[in-house]
Amino acid sequence: MSDLATELDPFIAKVLQHWAVPGMSVAVVRRDGPVLVRAYGVRCVETSISADADTAFGIGSCSKAFTSALAAVLVDAGAIDWDDPIRKYLPSFELYDPWISDHVTLRDLLANRTGLSRASAGEYGSDLSRAEILFNARHIQPVAGFRDQFTYSNIGYAAAAEAMALSVGHPFDRILNDYLLTPLGLRPGNMSRADDNVAAPHYQIEGKVRAVPAMFVDNLLGAIGQTMSAREAATWLRFHLAEGKSSAVGSSRQIKETHLLQTARRDQTLNDGYGLGWHVRNRRIQHDGSIRGFRANIWCDLAGGLAIFVATNLGSGFAHFAVTNRIIQLMRGETVTDWITHFDEVLRKEFIDRVTSFNEEKRKEPVSTSRWSQEEFVGTYRHEGFGLLHIEPKDNHLWFRIDGLSGFDGPLMRFSSLGFEYQGERDAMALARMAFASPPQGDRARLRFQSDGHTIQGLTWDDWFGSARFVRS
Repeated sequence: MSDLATELDPFIAKVLQHWAVPGMSVAVVRRDGPVLVRAYGVRCVETSISADADTAFGIGSCSKAFTSALAAVLVDAGAIDWDDPIRKYLPSFELYDPWISDHVTLRDLLANRTGLSRASAGEYGSDLSRAEILFNARHIQPVAGFRDQFTYSNIGYAAAAEAMALSVGHPFDRILNDYLLTPLGLRPGNMSRADDNVAAPHYQIEGKVRAVPAMFVDNLLGAIGQTMSAREAATWLRFHLAEGKSSAVGSSRQIKETHLLQTARRDQTLNDGYGLGWHVRNRRIQHDGSIRGFRANIWCDLAGGLAIFVATNLGSGFAHFAVTNRIIQLMRGETVTDWITHFDEVLRKEFIDRVTSFNEEKRKEPVSTSRWSQEEFVGTYRHEGFGLLHIEPKDNHLWFRIDGLSGFDGPLMRFSSLGFEYQGERDAMALARMAFASPPQGDRARLRFQSDGHTIQGLTWDDWFGSARFVRS
């Protein structure tokens, strides 16, 4: 353990400084035991209390592996089957197609192969209740065919979690604790955990790292919401490296099923596709996660018997990936890459591409020659998944607001005849109050309005989830 720490600690110190990360949790495990279990930095910048190996960090979508592992335990117990229709437990659940609603299974939802788009209000840190999110799933439009390819969906996981809860007759967080966490010796792990040793979420706001309120997660439990410390991560990683053998939850042969490729990625970027709660490539499984003020990454080489957990309490930057990659190289005895420079270069290239297209549109369609006044864009616009979007006047600019999705509220700053820069916080799990109007520079998400030559008919919002087309109401 000390040898790895000696190699790793100076790099982590650079990473924390470079991305202004308050704290970090790290666990490195082999099948025969932990190699490194420790934390760095502080729980919260406002208290300066040091983080330790028992400090819990939010892990965002890394929570999905807990949901699939619980499903594996329940399948072993005979309570459910991977290929049970969800309507066996959740009769009211509907998707965009009646036949698919009847036939979608637990495996389909956990394998992210429903074809659902991510362009929906319930997919993120919304103001909706769990019941509203599951009801509104019927309005989400597909971006791929059913069982055709990998399409990521938080709502699919929330539905699977609810189905499992109903199959046992208790709330999801209770059965997760009773059937999985407690037998493994892990503390109840959602974001509302009662103990004091929990890292605070942080963002950079107006150039300064600040603590922000923890996100409400009950409406998306199963998809997000878990927390984990370095010490707990060591136990969790060994559980997966053992693939269910001689574990505290019994000999769960179905754990192996969660590690197997279930649906392909057509582009095969970074991985071959998705298992059940894991991205899969050969005998390696991985998942990263983001939630308000936290980022995390878990990587397991099942064949090589090595697993890594890294989490930070800052909702931006690439610290979690940089440290994971450095550990992999150190443990393999490879020449180490300058991962800080690598990720800076990735961001620089993305920035150049965005700004180039921004400048081209600004040049071709200048605001000065536009026939459209800013007031003509004001109105209400509808999208099947997101619902109602309101474009409203505020001071000397426009304001973007979606019903039930207050985390996306933010300014719109005009840069071309029909183009606006969306300056809400691009992290979907963030806070509306982080958004500040500033001159458009081309490095943010954008909206482009459409017209028939006489009136504004709709708009297209392009962001990291893809492209969403809204029609004026």
